[in-house]
Amino acid sequence: MRPSSVLILAMLALSVASNLLDWPIWPAAVLAWLATLRLFRQLPRTSRRQAGILFGIGIALWLVALARGTDYPLLEALTINQSLLMMFAGVSFLTMATPRPSHDGCQAGSRLGTMMGAHLFGAAINLSVVFLFGERMQTAGRLTRPQALIIGRGFTAAAAWSPFFVAMGVALTYAPGLDYVALLPWGVLAAALLLVLNYLDVARLRLPFSGYPIEKSALLMPCALAVMVIGLHLIWPGLSIPLIIAMVSPLFSFLLMPHDDRRGRIQRQFTQGLQRLAPQFALFLAAGVISTGLAALLVSLPDGLDLPIAHFGHWHAWFALGAIVVVSFTGVHPLIGIATLAPLLVPLQPDPTLLGMLFLMSWALGTGSSPLSGSNLAICVRYQIAVRDMLRWNLPYALIGWACCGLVFALHAAMT
Repeated sequence: MRPSSVLILAMLALSVASNLLDWPIWPAAVLAWLATLRLFRQLPRTSRRQAGILFGIGIALWLVALARGTDYPLLEALTINQSLLMMFAGVSFLTMATPRPSHDGCQAGSRLGTMMGAHLFGAAINLSVVFLFGERMQTAGRLTRPQALIIGRGFTAAAAWSPFFVAMGVALTYAPGLDYVALLPWGVLAAALLLVLNYLDVARLRLPFSGYPIEKSALLMPCALAVMVIGLHLIWPGLSIPLIIAMVSPLFSFLLMPHDDRRGRIQRQFTQGLQRLAPQFALFLAAGVISTGLAALLVSLPDGLDLPIAHFGHWHAWFALGAIVVVSFTGVHPLIGIATLAPLLVPLQPDPTLLGMLFLMSWALGTGSSPLSGSNLAICVRYQIAVRDMLRWNLPYALIGWACCGLVFALHAAMT
């Protein structure tokens, strides 16, 4: 096992132990930073440049805040996103339980079956579902427009509710007091609307479709994972969602991985899988530096920041969602918008559920529609789709999806 993989694995184990035994979290955070710095030069050029810029902005904010005598603890810059990194490392093990693509000539799947399969599998194994489905559906290394949209948008819509998406960890971190169980119905509703929109958008094209054949037994893993996480959270409310996921995911992975390839999958995870987390680690660590730097600067201001609003309501959340999605089309990950917005809103004491809805919808719609998001770029590069075509296809989806999310905000406003 490579040194960076050892550091990440040790970080995961120490993070879980720290949460369970109430130990300080900073030693685990140090391991995450060491692993990321060790792998920084191996990051793709775009990731390295983006992370470097974000780190630079965050450090500048901290220098100004410290010069003004801020009381905000500097250690927060190192540890604020540690629960997310713990969760990310735990979820990465689920790729070991990914079923093999079938090439036995079975009947092709339908649009609806493929979309729901990508959604439910994606809720558990995240980005791996794009390649799992894509490799089975591609012809001569290409996906058609309906195929690319069905799996790409179907997968990212799960960010609105899935506890296994890092988006949920982000929401729980940046929306103080957020309760996952209270948030779940609204996230499911938002995801359902985005899925309906995606299905109708693809169906109107009236193009031939050859999808991924879904067997009912194959849905056991994502459904069982979701039920276990929700059940454990209800039984032990003191255990956070990221902690439950970090513990459950590796266990499920070892139990459900194919027996005839167990050794190979374990070896790939420990030698390659953990190291592939480096770009995400760099992004989350940089976001933590920016977020805490902005918070520290706000604390240093005598009267705080005088925002033009005294209350953060549903209309504000809807417009903020639109702004984050628009920015995501420039290549800025929704995480950066969330990390920047959260410190500004905390003094207004917004409804945690409303804030959580905003963050999850931003992730689901922003990554699902932006041609520069990680999942859409992966589809474009691997399956020979022009980025400009993905942009043209997804602009209407982003606009109508924003309106659909507005309906969820309106319903939440009417019921609270």
